[in-house]
Amino acid sequence: MKKILSIILVILWMIVIFSFSNQIAEVSSKQSGFLTNIIISIFGSTNEPFIHHLVRKLAHFTEYLILGVLVLNMLRYYKPKDIIILAILICFLYACLDEIHQIFIQGRVGTIKDALIDLTGSLTGIFIYKAVKKV
Repeated sequence: MKKILSIILVILWMIVIFSFSNQIAEVSSKQSGFLTNIIISIFGSTNEPFIHHLVRKLAHFTEYLILGVLVLNMLRYYKPKDIIILAILICFLYACLDEIHQIFIQGRVGTIKDALIDLTGSLTGIFIYKAVKKV
């Protein structure tokens, strides 16, 4: 049952990432802007464009940190030989596909920089999970 649940969680999280990427630029920016405004109201920054950019990049990082944890958790039930490398590969390939997908969404762009941010988030999640679970 845990094996199946781990697969379902990975698929569901990939759907969540896809749904965020599938939003037109105006909707995506509005969501980021909401969080940006909260941060500015708490900390009082006057550099809204920088905070907004940071929020958007941290969203990439966080989405993929969670994906890295979920993918490594799923793979541990199947005990592949190079579990860490396989987890990294799955996350990076999904990040690349996600960026390609964004090219076709109104007002969005896919960038190598964002794919690398996604990879960094995945690596962080994978290594946190590895350290905690001793995979």
